[in-house]
Amino acid sequence: MLWLILVIFVAIASSFSTYLDNYITDVHFKGRKPQAQKLFFIPTSLLTCILIALIFPLQEFPLHATLILIGVGAVNALSNILYYKALVAENSTGVTIFSQLEPLLYLTLGWIFLGQHITGTEALAFMLILLAPLVIIFSASKRTQKLEIRAVTLLATFSALQVAAAIIFVKFAGLDLVAADTNINIFATAFFFITLGSLITDLLLAVALKSWRTRFWHVVKKSKHRYLIPAIVNEILFTPAYFAQRFALIIAPVALVSVTTSALSLIFTFVMGVVLSLIWPAFGREKLKQRTILAHLAAIALIVAGIIILG
Repeated sequence: MLWLILVIFVAIASSFSTYLDNYITDVHFKGRKPQAQKLFFIPTSLLTCILIALIFPLQEFPLHATLILIGVGAVNALSNILYYKALVAENSTGVTIFSQLEPLLYLTLGWIFLGQHITGTEALAFMLILLAPLVIIFSASKRTQKLEIRAVTLLATFSALQVAAAIIFVKFAGLDLVAADTNINIFATAFFFITLGSLITDLLLAVALKSWRTRFWHVVKKSKHRYLIPAIVNEILFTPAYFAQRFALIIAPVALVSVTTSALSLIFTFVMGVVLSLIWPAFGREKLKQRTILAHLAAIALIVAGIIILG
């Protein structure tokens, strides 16, 4: 049951991390170039690589596998740009709901690349999950529908890139990472190269995009470094959660890990959003209007039903 413990941790950490991302985007970046905060990941990714190299003996991988893992990290880094842009148009619960397209993508790509099969029951679950974003969009006012559609488009693309990276990671260019559940050094080495890929990509973006550098340092100075506190807490949550999710994908079926994480993340995010918005509105930042809450509940019910069918 190690995979389930890991998934519960991932769901809680990712839910809280979503609220931190939303808070940083709305409060510190005020919706303007929130992707510039990727510059913060440069030192944290570097520190992660150093810690992995110090704690775990790095294993020798074939060159092609190493390059593919670095490429996975690059895809992760690039996809995050879409995620930060989506946060400008959507609140935390909405982001989590729209991100539930991932199980469909996991099963589809798992069928294509990992030999997993899609049954008629799973096709029904697909339809239920796909209805959830539509509930959110059509429940919104005409004024905000365009923002909802923009958020769905961005998050769907973000999810597709994340899932593609995860599938490539599991397949791992022919290397047998199933043994990683008994040899943590293999998994740690793979994670090292993925993090290295993200680091290289973020460095290149920082060098190429002066507007990002200007915006990032403006936010840091204007906030009198208060931005760094939630950013550091967020990274402390995100890095082990990412590590735990990828490890769970190795020791348990991809679809099972995905749907369980999705169901728990939905529940935690919704409950956390209501509670935080009541006791700490500046951080929770959820719209507690009856129409919005009912739409979110309906969308969650559809997704959970689909996830239960998938399970």
